[in-house]
Amino acid sequence: MIPSIFPYLDYKQYLNDVFESFKRVDSSFSYRNFARMAGSTSPNLLQLIHGRKLNISSAQVSSLASALKLNKKEEKYFETIVAFDHAKTHQEKDKYFQRILLTREYLSIKTIEKKQYEYFSHWYNPVIREFVTHPEYKDDPAWIAERIVPSVTLGKVKKGIELLVTLDLIRRGSDGKSWVQTNRTISTPSEVLSMAIVKYHRDIITLGREAIERFKSRERDIRSVTMGVSKEGFVELKKRMESFWKEILAFADTNERTDRIMQVNLQLFPLSKRKEKKR
Repeated sequence: MIPSIFPYLDYKQYLNDVFESFKRVDSSFSYRNFARMAGSTSPNLLQLIHGRKLNISSAQVSSLASALKLNKKEEKYFETIVAFDHAKTHQEKDKYFQRILLTREYLSIKTIEKKQYEYFSHWYNPVIREFVTHPEYKDDPAWIAERIVPSVTLGKVKKGIELLVTLDLIRRGSDGKSWVQTNRTISTPSEVLSMAIVKYHRDIITLGREAIERFKSRERDIRSVTMGVSKEGFVELKKRMESFWKEILAFADTNERTDRIMQVNLQLFPLSKRKEKKR
């Protein structure tokens, strides 16, 4: 029996599992047999797809859907996860992922994945997490909504708190009233995580740009330098930034008394193409 397609985000893994299911039933089932099901004359089609040396075509998706006897909803989902994988930009990828999230069968299996995506894809969720565990917070989401800059609706704050509880990122303290942060790390499939993280960083960079106008200079610290570096110098800069970042994280862990939530960004990126070596 072939596996259901709905638990999958990676169509290549789905096709590999389908092949293995046929192999278990019939040990003589080969890669050539699978290629024929996809309407391909290439006997190593599946290996090329799995190794990312070849993308499956629309015609092959249709042939496989027919050979596997997928119904219309299953075939549509198959087409969507293929488009999700082939998408070139973050905007395209996010568009297809939103379609995936609207698939009821996917949600019934992957609800926690959707929650994880929601956490990473909204900049204010980590901010809410900091506010909820603030000593002055008295279980009043409106207290948080009044303090977040830029403003976030009360409804989003409430939903954010529910999300944090669902993901076990906060829990009640020993007094049963206050909240404490857990040390739990969110683990989510790389394709979901990378997409949400890209969105998060895009939003945070936008907030950094807006902060120049939103806050007076004494309330912020924004600085930059443009420099020429060698390949070795770039590696060294990254190491120094990583070292400094660890110091920042250690400071955050030991800084118990807070009266404001701050965002700290470190950015290092090229402003020129690398000089090509002459052959």
